[in-house]
Amino acid sequence: MKFLTAMAYITMCLSAAPQERPTGNTPQTPAKPEQSGSSTPTVPNTSEAKLGWSYEPDAGVVYRQGDFKWTSWGYGEKLFDPGGEGGQWRRVRQGMEFDLPRFTQQYRTAFVYEVDLTDNNFFRTGPKWRIAENLFWAVQNAKDAGKFRALIGQNTHILTLEDYQSSGNLPTINRSLILEEHGSVSSFGTQFGVQVTKALSSRYSISGSAQDNRGSFNTDKPRYNIGNSLATKLTAILINDEKRGRKLTVGAGVDHTRDYPKGGHFSLASAIAFESLGSVPASGNKLSFEGDIIYSGRLGKHPYTLESQGLQSNFSGSGTTARGIYGLMQMSVFDKDRFGDLDPFVRYDVVQLGQERIHGSAVQQALRTGVNYNLPFSRKLVNLHLEYARNAVHGPGEIVAQARAFNEFRVELRVNVTRYVRH
Repeated sequence: MKFLTAMAYITMCLSAAPQERPTGNTPQTPAKPEQSGSSTPTVPNTSEAKLGWSYEPDAGVVYRQGDFKWTSWGYGEKLFDPGGEGGQWRRVRQGMEFDLPRFTQQYRTAFVYEVDLTDNNFFRTGPKWRIAENLFWAVQNAKDAGKFRALIGQNTHILTLEDYQSSGNLPTINRSLILEEHGSVSSFGTQFGVQVTKALSSRYSISGSAQDNRGSFNTDKPRYNIGNSLATKLTAILINDEKRGRKLTVGAGVDHTRDYPKGGHFSLASAIAFESLGSVPASGNKLSFEGDIIYSGRLGKHPYTLESQGLQSNFSGSGTTARGIYGLMQMSVFDKDRFGDLDPFVRYDVVQLGQERIHGSAVQQALRTGVNYNLPFSRKLVNLHLEYARNAVHGPGEIVAQARAFNEFRVELRVNVTRYVRH
């Protein structure tokens, strides 16, 4: 009840300023403010939004009735190992968002869920309920959830940059090494708790969260202690030149999570197949720092994107430190309906893992490269993904059993209800 009272107070007191997305995640990029002097009608203008059923390429299947909007999306990603047997599903997700009629001129409530059937191997492994990726109730800006949203439930942690893209729209099969490896202690990813995001202006936004951050709905040992993790993040758009296609966004955040239990381990894993490469105990309170930068531009008529994020976490109980950073570059070579569109990418990750009682640290590196190809006449809904990774790891024997370097390669087929876009 205290939370509901606080949410109602926040809703009535804050004036919002912005970018609704097809998934339930609140965007971390501030959007443009509304035009001055404009008013929010009680019912949307039907000349701008078609009532009844429709299909929106960047949202999914949409139904509108009056001020109510229902959106549904879904996608599947299957991996094939040319040197192995058969294939495996990487993600099979389906989600919906219910935007309920606004209760003031500026605010509405919304309910969002997204499930991934691979979390329990299509109900064959583990609890039947272990499929929830997002499941929350929110109060948000009626026109644009990016301007203001306060939610309670299961949603992506505010520090995980790559999760704030639709996961069906990632440039690589997996996220950064340091982010995926935080999952070995059930940290980051989707977590249960409270989040608030507000755009301070057209250039700045701030997010805050009080979640658990030790794993919730889709983990073996769910935890729902709201406030066990306290985090905040500031995001700024430093360049936004639409005419030249240039945009520069930077972000920085901090998180403090209490009471990681003894017996847990922070584990290193390979870039594509998640092959175990080493680990150390990780327990106690975790303090994490995050920074990211994204730049998009054009080389002639070819759009490109440069992206990087760094994370560092210190665990007080075990004296463990894990830090890592990645850099990603991708570029459009061509984009034609009759030929499809092709985007090669290259990505470099490095992770350092150490513990106070161990002399020296383990260092893991991965170079990933490949292409994303939307098939001709598929309207960007069917994508062929080829990815190669060169992995290398070395360090003390207490962390890494064997120094080694090896290759991985996978082919992935993605089928999506919404468009797969890169820039």
